[in-house]
Amino acid sequence: MHRLKLAAIDIGSNSIKLAVADAADSRSFAVVTREKDVIRLGHETLRKGRLSRTAIDRAISCIQRFKTIAETHQAGTIVAVATAAVREAHNASQFIKDVEQQTGLRVEILSGIEEARLIGLAASHGCSLHGATNINIDIGGGSTEISLFRNGASLSLFSLKLGAVRLTERYFHSDPPKPKQLSNLKAEVHAAFERPRRELRDAPWQQASGTSGTILAIGDALREIGNGDRKAQPVQPPETDIPLSRLAALNAKMARLDLAGRRNLAGLTSQRAEIIVAGSYILEEAMRALGINMLRTCDWALREGVIIDQLREWEDESRPPAPDFADQKLRGVHAVGRRFGYEETHARQVAKLSEKIFDSLAPAENLSRHHRTLMLAGALLHDIGYHIAHDSHQKHALYLITNSELTGFSEAERAVIANVARYHRGSLPRKRHIEYQSLNVADRQIVCELGAIVRLADALDRSHDSRVYDLDCYDNKSGNFHVELLSIANCDNELLEVERKRHLFEQSFNRTLSFSVRRAKARHA
Repeated sequence: MHRLKLAAIDIGSNSIKLAVADAADSRSFAVVTREKDVIRLGHETLRKGRLSRTAIDRAISCIQRFKTIAETHQAGTIVAVATAAVREAHNASQFIKDVEQQTGLRVEILSGIEEARLIGLAASHGCSLHGATNINIDIGGGSTEISLFRNGASLSLFSLKLGAVRLTERYFHSDPPKPKQLSNLKAEVHAAFERPRRELRDAPWQQASGTSGTILAIGDALREIGNGDRKAQPVQPPETDIPLSRLAALNAKMARLDLAGRRNLAGLTSQRAEIIVAGSYILEEAMRALGINMLRTCDWALREGVIIDQLREWEDESRPPAPDFADQKLRGVHAVGRRFGYEETHARQVAKLSEKIFDSLAPAENLSRHHRTLMLAGALLHDIGYHIAHDSHQKHALYLITNSELTGFSEAERAVIANVARYHRGSLPRKRHIEYQSLNVADRQIVCELGAIVRLADALDRSHDSRVYDLDCYDNKSGNFHVELLSIANCDNELLEVERKRHLFEQSFNRTLSFSVRRAKARHA
């Protein structure tokens, strides 16, 4: 991969951040500039579930400014992602539409688990020893993410609806907060960490890190206070570690101070001092719950994770496609399939046949490896709707995928996958289909194309016994797409089914389908 420049914009609940990187590959890049603006997009949004017009306009102004900075640094690609405040807003789609219209940037909304993965990826890459298992805590304005990583791969991911802005607005109605307000906050935080505490109880890790403005501010505050206490003592190196004992003492002290007192105590900005008490108590409970006595601050977080992930995706595009069992993203898809009792043999067969058809069409249709991954995810999960009911199981699959965590995929990508699965059978995409219509124009076209391939592949395993063990596809210039089925068994059922399901394919690719069967005495090894 040649050297290039790219930028990431992190649209958070408290602030919007920019990073521009000069990269050779995903393992070798330098961040050439960073910017941050406290926009408070989550102010009242996390409580009311709606982004105000004022907040949207502030955010768009900031995003446009960051885009200009990125372009000044000659960033050829700008990736914009949004987290809790936009994720939970009822008018998120309007926000995305307004941003795109006014800045030209398409914002991807991250699920909580995907946010945890990208932050953990950054911490593992930039702040952990090679080969070490690293546990990372990130406390944002609207959510807290926990990740366990080793060698750039996620082992465990959690996203909790605990954020410094969210809990400040929910519990603190006086300054300083009253004891009852503090105890209510602590009770919620303690309860929220019950699942990560239980599931990570026996997880081995060698080091612990903390990302986000809240944790960096706590580290700075402890260092400043420590330097003040040691004025008459020999100068020591700057402290980058947060010991649990010192954090607890700092929290007890800050909780007794008003806003001005907190600013003076630790040199905090006014905006940070408003939310630091809630953020600090989240961190203290996280460390207690996970058995962390010492945590090291890390200034790499979501922006850097987005950059690394984008670089990895570009690198993957230049490589031959990997089998689905070797693809890290598709491992998470299989985990969702197992959770809902999918028929794995049939799912893998449909994925395999989909691959053959896709690869024959890709060069002419400008379909990428990324599109291939989305299609395979839809193929593997196309029948999970049986978990709810046989009738209309394609619609149930849409619901289950939409409401499941798919590690490695954004909210928009998950919506594409869900719709691909939905159209493996039943009616073709219609304007009255709300989930389909909510996609942008480009994603609707991709759903039709990928859904048409999966629909065809599912028909070719109508008997659920993998009797079509391979395909040869011929994309003729005359507009005919011929599929030769290789089989040792009778394929009449499959041929009847493809006749019923051919229409979406022919409409989407503007080709006429034809089929033939090559019978073999024995299946090839």
